[in-house]
Amino acid sequence: MADGLRGNGLSYLDIVYADLGIKAGDYAHQLVDHLVDKWLGGASLNSEGKPTKSLLDVGAGKGAQAAVFSRYFNITTIDRHGDAKETFESLKIDAEVVEAEIGEQSFPLPDNSFDVVFTKSVIEHVENWEHFLAEISRVLNPGGLAVIMTPNWNSQRVNFYDDPTHIRPYTLRTLDRVLRMAEFDDIRIADIYQLPFTWRMPFLKVIPWFLRKLPNSMKWRDKNQRKHRLLIRFSKETMLLAVAKKR
Repeated sequence: MADGLRGNGLSYLDIVYADLGIKAGDYAHQLVDHLVDKWLGGASLNSEGKPTKSLLDVGAGKGAQAAVFSRYFNITTIDRHGDAKETFESLKIDAEVVEAEIGEQSFPLPDNSFDVVFTKSVIEHVENWEHFLAEISRVLNPGGLAVIMTPNWNSQRVNFYDDPTHIRPYTLRTLDRVLRMAEFDDIRIADIYQLPFTWRMPFLKVIPWFLRKLPNSMKWRDKNQRKHRLLIRFSKETMLLAVAKKR
């Protein structure tokens, strides 16, 4: 998740996690396992159980997802603030933490360096998406995979700009188009619920599907009320998940 603002000693990530009332580690484990199993073709480990492939987490924030990915990949993170370093040290994870701006500037990383580049809830904060995607492509190995997650504008129009750092919204169609314009191939995009039980048991998608159809109450429109109604919130607010291959 993007970590682009700080105020009164709090980072963007501190505020978002506090607002949602979510334990990032719990969600991160389920998300990463789902991505590895269903979208990335499983883990690639050597005979000693060590990862043989590399992953860059762009906009890693506190490193919740990257910490879990370290079971499957050799990890590098890049973000404006090196908050992931504390997470990795506490968990004794060997990972490289790069502190750098990730929107308008080039990543201080060599070409063709990673098998996977993962970025969650970052691209909507970036004005220059062409440069951002070009940098992701540049650091990927040929045939490497970009994994991009961003809020679906079609499901979050009511509250997308509640976050003042949001700049550019995406629909499934626009995300597909920008990835094609960035010359990625084999693009797969899904509109997913941020409810892990729907990943494990897809037939239960009928529950959020039904809740999604209910009209928004006045309480739902209040941000402080939404955070206490997470099942309803994440039934209505979906994420786009795109996986695309570098040529």
